[in-house]
Amino acid sequence: MACFSSGAAIAPPATSRAPGTRRRSLRQAVKNGVDPRASDTTFLAELIRGANHCVFITGAGISTNAGIRDYRGPNGIWTEAAAAGAKEGAPGVWDDDLYRTIPAATPTIAHGGIKALVDLGHVAFVISQNEDGLHLRSGLDRAKLSELHGNDFIEICQKCKRETFRSFVTYWPDTYRPTNPLGQHVTGRSCPHCGGALLDTCVDFDEAPDGDEVWGPNQVHGMARADDAMKKADLVVAWGTSLHVIAHYFDPWDPESAFLDRREEACSLAVINKGTVCDEELAVLKIEEDVDAAMAALLEELQIPRPPEYAPSEDAILLAAVEPPQGQRRPRAEWSIAGGAVPQGYS
Repeated sequence: MACFSSGAAIAPPATSRAPGTRRRSLRQAVKNGVDPRASDTTFLAELIRGANHCVFITGAGISTNAGIRDYRGPNGIWTEAAAAGAKEGAPGVWDDDLYRTIPAATPTIAHGGIKALVDLGHVAFVISQNEDGLHLRSGLDRAKLSELHGNDFIEICQKCKRETFRSFVTYWPDTYRPTNPLGQHVTGRSCPHCGGALLDTCVDFDEAPDGDEVWGPNQVHGMARADDAMKKADLVVAWGTSLHVIAHYFDPWDPESAFLDRREEACSLAVINKGTVCDEELAVLKIEEDVDAAMAALLEELQIPRPPEYAPSEDAILLAAVEPPQGQRRPRAEWSIAGGAVPQGYS
């Protein structure tokens, strides 16, 4: 099934998939002895238990319960843009709103549950299309995370390529856009290590993660790690994503995909998402339920304790955040994570 969308935040590669029409796989064909009457949650738990290399893909839908809007849901950003006759990705009132809602958000049970699944070895790798940093803030091992579209709280030096963590949204105000007077992605702050110009890591339309023309290979986007994880995956679980963007890069569940040139056979796909999902006819399971409720049920099925409440004192981003020197640009408090330092008089 073709999934092309003008809402893609990153440009599809030259090897994009060809359109096709296929039947959805029968659930019983992959149950491997699981009772056909088993609930969806039990079936998902058995899929995860039986996988050798399970990869989770997360999208905007995983963070809506944290107060951050998604893109294609009933109240999504692109839904609002379409209703107003605006083009997806064009500047609009939603940008200013995101500056406030992203730092105000805290990790949900879905974020904490994924961390627990990774810690216990059930999930090998997580590929997130979100910039909100909530996976890192939940304590997820960074070596097992790729933030394909960047992290709003991490800058990369144009010169030495080292990272600088901030407690505020680094791309304020719209530094990721080509119209930025300092140059696209240039934040106006200098690297504390070498004095070079710092870049936000937000991937804009028609840009690619790890793009040599901007950042080069780096730990934030982690494109090489994501690619390697997808080559090994025998189960992909899409949690809170429509897959419309990422399916142009990685779709190992599709037996007709060009991606399979780099692996032996298609893997299984399970989906937890409300609304239509790209390639959902190929999924062995789709749970159309609230992402946090689905995670709570999965953790109970796997007999894993619910994750602890978020604590700012354990927030990996706040712990690593560095304040810019006086005189360098820094947004006001409403664009900052609660608990982070906010010097007076900065704007």
